[in-house]
Amino acid sequence: MFWMFGVRSDAPGADWRSAEPYAELLHCDRRFFAWEWLRRSAAYRQCWRRRDRLPRDAAAQMGLIAWIDPAIPAPRARPIWSVTTDPAVLDGRPAEPAPHAPHAGDSLDILTVAPLVSVEVTERAEHWLLSDGHWTIRLDLHDGTLLGGPLLIEHRLAGLRSLGPRLTALRHLATLAEKGDLPAALRPRERRAAQWILELRAADALLAGASQQDMARRLFGEMVAPGRWRLESTAYRLRIQRLVRRARERLAEPLAGPWFG
Repeated sequence: MFWMFGVRSDAPGADWRSAEPYAELLHCDRRFFAWEWLRRSAAYRQCWRRRDRLPRDAAAQMGLIAWIDPAIPAPRARPIWSVTTDPAVLDGRPAEPAPHAPHAGDSLDILTVAPLVSVEVTERAEHWLLSDGHWTIRLDLHDGTLLGGPLLIEHRLAGLRSLGPRLTALRHLATLAEKGDLPAALRPRERRAAQWILELRAADALLAGASQQDMARRLFGEMVAPGRWRLESTAYRLRIQRLVRRARERLAEPLAGPWFG
């Protein structure tokens, strides 16, 4: 391990002193923030290093279908979250033959959205992720395959409180299958993204060994008094303390935030 420009070479995050490495997150679905916190957690990084010696379902304990290198940031990373983690995962099966021919556009042809596709195949299902790195649609397909050509899928919806996220995902999937992309009206607009980015930068500053005064000067610039930090910049000192407290909470429990609500 060595230090370069004040940032540890093994730190999983970005250079917290610049907003540029985090800018793409302003346009990302909140699930990508879940990945950003998970890849920074010491527990996940330790499991990643030992993954070949862990049980086959160990990734599921971290909320994932399969391991992803924590060095890969959003939006390049494509985490495939498990259904127990993400309530918006669609539950699909091949539809029974209908007495009449289905509508020509009812079948899903995965080749039409191939650039957006990631998949993990387990004994129980094909776990599909459709994503451009900013928005995501998840589908678990049981007892069938999308690899053989267009497939008519029957979607299973159950419950009341959990119905909303799946209905939204199903509407997005139908739009994607029809248009080949998600229109701007359906793309995520996370109003708290800027605040979540500040929390990530505070976490990266902690991992880099920065002081709270250094954080305040970098994050809030000239608004922080140059001298007598504790007396003249009380508001920003308290704000940094809140950011640090939240960053430590997220590092300890990376999936406990509002990422899958």
